[in-house]
Amino acid sequence: MAGPLGDAMDEKRSLYPLKGMPHQRQLWSWISYDVANQSFTLIVNTLLFSIFFSEVVVRDDSTDDRLWAITYGVSMLMAALASPIAGAAADERAWKKRGLIITGLVCSVFTCLLAFIQPGQIWLAMLLYIPANFAFSLGENFLASFLPSLARQDQVGRVSGFSWGCAYFAALMLLVLTAGGMIAMKLETSDQWRPFFVFAGLWFIAFTIPTILWLREPVIEQQAEHSGKNVLTVGFIRLTETVKQLKNYKDLAMLMLASLFYGTGMSVVVFFASKLAGEYGFTSTKMVIFVAVITVSGIIGTIIPMLFQDRIGHRRSTVFFLMVWVLTASGFAFYAHLHETHAALHDGTTYPTWPLWIIGNLLGFGLGSLGSANRAFVGYLAPPDRAAEMFGIWGLMFKLAAIMTFPFAWMKDEVGTPQALILLAGFLVVGLILTLFINEKRGHAAAQVGPL
Repeated sequence: MAGPLGDAMDEKRSLYPLKGMPHQRQLWSWISYDVANQSFTLIVNTLLFSIFFSEVVVRDDSTDDRLWAITYGVSMLMAALASPIAGAAADERAWKKRGLIITGLVCSVFTCLLAFIQPGQIWLAMLLYIPANFAFSLGENFLASFLPSLARQDQVGRVSGFSWGCAYFAALMLLVLTAGGMIAMKLETSDQWRPFFVFAGLWFIAFTIPTILWLREPVIEQQAEHSGKNVLTVGFIRLTETVKQLKNYKDLAMLMLASLFYGTGMSVVVFFASKLAGEYGFTSTKMVIFVAVITVSGIIGTIIPMLFQDRIGHRRSTVFFLMVWVLTASGFAFYAHLHETHAALHDGTTYPTWPLWIIGNLLGFGLGSLGSANRAFVGYLAPPDRAAEMFGIWGLMFKLAAIMTFPFAWMKDEVGTPQALILLAGFLVVGLILTLFINEKRGHAAAQVGPL
């Protein structure tokens, strides 16, 4: 199209990050699942269920944090143990899509069932939440394993960042719908939140439909290596082979170990953000707005890896985001200390909450940018023929990282929030130091050598 109008339209199209990439329907059917599982991440894990579990189900301030950490930790331990085996089996049998769809539907159904939990039914809450979160966690691994086949190695940061950004926009929409539902139907107290769990499950199912219809299993040019064996045996055999050859993937192994430590920080933000906001005086509606602020900052955070990560390097991007988070966690610990000191000296008076808005923005920025950058970094270093297996090990690290939120919860209950936040900053520092030892060019070259 000639003329100024054509130039303007060309410029507009150039702002589309996936422009020129093949298999657009494949890409969007993959992105659709990133949008789908936001309902569980946001409504269940981040915003409402931890509070519902504490205030409606447990109803005991002295044990609620620990019971929630145990419930969450058990589900993540199960996912951690299953992730590498499921990934290895999916590579061998070409079951990535099948695993993705099954886990998504299981999570959706159990999420809807959370609405039936009544006060005091702690065991029922555990029996429903644990399989839901287990399925959700495995689904994250299967989803990420498609990345090396959907994008060239110099595009993984852009594709991962764009999809993560779409997921954050979906989360923002979910927040608006949740806040609107609370206001319109006057569902502000935690015992009235059951309809939101049904809504979260139905959202998950709806946005999984494009994935079911159009996402194709990645084609790997190799024959099945262990034909005749059952899928569980295959998973163990392949995982054993990979562990024996791990010396060939030193940089990927270092990234996995670093992910264990800074993944702890991400898990704390996801699972304790609403509880921490509630401790510092945020009501239900204000808490939703606070999480919305974190979400908007997360959208901004995904833009940086989407635009620059492939260009400036995966390690450099990760180090920068980790430095932001270390400073933010330290600042949050200092604010918590000042808040508790003020409460002890000035009983009955309020302490300013405006620093929390700054902290929330920085936490959201780090959550969006680090999550997207890490997924792309693993995709850059993972051998294409063992992508599901490597992302299964990646999932193992993040599930173990989630279990490491228990020391945070224990310290928070027994010692105090400031000390727990200092512990969190320490985990991030360890992850930062380990990341500095990664040589991404060497790691990428090792991944391209071929099958083990």
